[in-house]
Formats: sequence, structure tokens, C-alpha cells
Amino acid sequence: MPLTTIVMIIIIFSLLTASLTITFAIRTVSRQRKGLSQRKTILTNGTSAQAVIHSIQQTNAQLGNQPEVLLDLTVTMPDGEFHHTIVKTFIPIVNIPSFQKGCVVEVKYMTIAGEPKFEVVGAYVP
Repeated sequence: MPLTTIVMIIIIFSLLTASLTITFAIRTVSRQRKGLSQRKTILTNGTSAQAVIHSIQQTNAQLGNQPEVLLDLTVTMPDGEFHHTIVKTFIPIVNIPSFQKGCVVEVKYMTIAGEPKFEVVGAYVP
């Protein structure tokens, strides 16, 4: 096999790999931005409700040096209906004492695509 053919194969493979990597990175960033935008919309325009924390569990992720946590919540809707949900969010370190088992926290919610989406008031949203 001639050297120029090998070089062309390497170049084409490199370009394909770079294109796929860039496409994947752009899609990931786009999804994250959409998620943050949705969270901000819920916190700004959502309906208020109260929630009892059943558990809090830290993940290994951080955003702006704020820890990501999983909050196991029972939300009491304004009409008295109850919803059980798990919210993955970032809590400022100074607010962690307010987010312990048994604490009541304010949440906001919206129905998006036929499903209620919940966000915790006081969560870190950049």
C-alpha cells in the first residue's frame, strides 16, 4: 500500500473522529443549557408548593463549587394533592443545614410535556 494512501486514511479517520467529538460536545452543552433554562423558568414562573425532605444524598458532581444532591421529597400541592419526587439539584453549601431530613422546603413546579417538573427554591442556578 503506498504511503500517500496510508496518510489519506489517517487524515480521513482523524477528521471523522474530530467531527464526531465536536458534535457530541455541542449536543451535550446544548442539553445542559436547555436544562438550566428550564430550571430557571420553573423557579421564575412556577407555582409554589411545600415539600418535606425524606432524604438528601450528595452525588459526586459540583457546579460553581456547589454540591449536587438528590432530594427525596413529598410535595403538597396547593389543592392538597401529594406528589412523591426525587429532585437532582445543586444546593449552596451555606444552605445545606436547611435541606436535611424532615425539613419543609418551598418548591416550584410546572407541568411540562404532561409531567410535573419540580425545582427547589434556594437551589443554585447559575
